[in-house]
Amino acid sequence: MKPQQTVFVSDMDDTLFNDRKQISARNRKAIQEFQKAGGVFTVATGRSIVGFSPYQKELEIRVPVILYNGSCIYDYQKKEILWVRELEENVKDYVQEIMKQFPLLGVQIMTRKIYSCHPTPVCKEYIEREHLSYIEISDIREVKEPWIKVEFISDLVDREKLNTYITGHPLPGCRCIDTGEYSLEIVKEGVSKGDAVLRFRKIIKAEEKKLCCIGDHNNDYEMIRVADVGFAVKNALQHIKNEADIVVADNEHDGVAEAIEIMKQL
Repeated sequence: MKPQQTVFVSDMDDTLFNDRKQISARNRKAIQEFQKAGGVFTVATGRSIVGFSPYQKELEIRVPVILYNGSCIYDYQKKEILWVRELEENVKDYVQEIMKQFPLLGVQIMTRKIYSCHPTPVCKEYIEREHLSYIEISDIREVKEPWIKVEFISDLVDREKLNTYITGHPLPGCRCIDTGEYSLEIVKEGVSKGDAVLRFRKIIKAEEKKLCCIGDHNNDYEMIRVADVGFAVKNALQHIKNEADIVVADNEHDGVAEAIEIMKQL
């Protein structure tokens, strides 16, 4: 596939990022060369508008980006939300009840801003590492603007009990995604990176181009499934590798760069 005929969408954590949360020189160079050759590159991430901004500049992405795990498509050039799925008002009661059952649970509420309620050690470490601007709150009702995503950080609670509680008390109209060792996220029902990458391709009027996607975790499953060519890094969960067409090197060994090289040969 020629780059100018290809849309390539990458996950970030444990895919584009190595274990030190860095983009390797080889991955960065491969992306830049792919873009210069006419390829369309973007990222699909759980990060917010604020949280992804530094990486948008680092990667020189000139097309919209998929954020909040598929809940939003944002154009940094225009500083404009092109598409968004916001949570319903009833999610506030639901989150409050879960916090009542698990008082030590950390909660991040993402709108255009980031609000943190009961920030845990893992949450604080992440905020410090990413140099995030956030607002600490004591009551989730303080957040008046529409919610796009809620993230539960579970390093201080029993994760198995939390999973069991949420599974036994689903909220209609919402989807809960296991996105990491300490992370569970609530988004609008129907939201996924898979839905978002198809919307993205339509928004940029590139429906005739081949769609290639790469990822490693549960929130990447749908976009790998809908891709014309789905890649998984070697460190991906087994069911993600099973769904992928091609498994490339792990995130410590430039799997994204390897995927770009393979695309050129297809």
